[in-house]
Amino acid sequence: QPTRSSKRSRLFRDEEEQPRLPSRSPRRSQRVSTTPQKFSNVVTPDKKTSQKIGLRLRNLLKLPKAHKWCIYEWFYSNIDRPLFEGDNEFCLCLKESFPNLKTRKLSRVEWGTIRRLMGKPRRCSSAFFAEERTALRQKRQKIRLLQQSKLTDISNCKDLPDEIPMPLIIGTKVTARLRGVHDGLFTGQIDAVDTSAATYRVTFDRSGLGTHTVPDYEVLSNEPTETMPISAFAQKHRSNRYLHNIMTPPRGSYPSATTPDNDPLINQSPWKSKLSGAEGETLGGFPVKFLVQVTRLSKILMIKKEHIKHLKEMNTEAEKLVQFKSLTDSLNDIKASIDPSNLR
Repeated sequence: QPTRSSKRSRLFRDEEEQPRLPSRSPRRSQRVSTTPQKFSNVVTPDKKTSQKIGLRLRNLLKLPKAHKWCIYEWFYSNIDRPLFEGDNEFCLCLKESFPNLKTRKLSRVEWGTIRRLMGKPRRCSSAFFAEERTALRQKRQKIRLLQQSKLTDISNCKDLPDEIPMPLIIGTKVTARLRGVHDGLFTGQIDAVDTSAATYRVTFDRSGLGTHTVPDYEVLSNEPTETMPISAFAQKHRSNRYLHNIMTPPRGSYPSATTPDNDPLINQSPWKSKLSGAEGETLGGFPVKFLVQVTRLSKILMIKKEHIKHLKEMNTEAEKLVQFKSLTDSLNDIKASIDPSNLR
């Protein structure tokens, strides 16, 4: 007679007969020490592949839209490079609104709070673009005035970078943009500088382009750009009134200036009282002794220039006399060597 089994015992028996499933936790695997593989041979691209890629890139840059995209993306003139590659407006607003904020590692919630306090500007509207263009023109004009030492108050230059580029000089190799028929970037050399119109006269290397007047914001120097701290312009600034008085001598008859001591700028009575100042006295932002030395040096250079010109003329005359004398001597030697009997 089979044993009587209850429902409870039957459930336990079924669980024992079922196979056990593996647990969810993975088994520990033994650690295998792996050493990094050293690749001795570096894979270099094939020459044909490189030429093919270069040919495609050249064909791409021939397209007008691609060429303009490269100009807008990477071409920055000397006057625009510090403006666009410096701190953006958000960093400037952070410095002005939160001067005590020294760190830039904040959480997303903290950045959201700061943005909410600063407000959300309107982007990509006609008014926004007009305002940005106006601000850019004003910054360019401030840099030009600093380059010409015409800006007296530097407190209005807080929106400018710390380093101001120096103006380009004649003979500098540049890359300039031409518009019109020849639209693109071309290399050339600066032949003239017009500070009043903020332009450069550039003679291009490619034949047929000739010479054109290009704005300074479309001229990039091929050589490293020289910069000067913005704080140095305040020390270098001179008033135009003092500059005119120092560099322009008073009109009238003054003694012969054969030596620097007879210079009317130094020895005449109105100037003697002004330029013979005490130690540490300044005039127009420069030490008085320094101005006296510069004036004397300029006078010495003028005298030296006259002497060099006179020596050059004397050397020319001496060379002519030497050549004439050697020619005369050679003619006399020829006459003496000729036998009169042969002439008969």
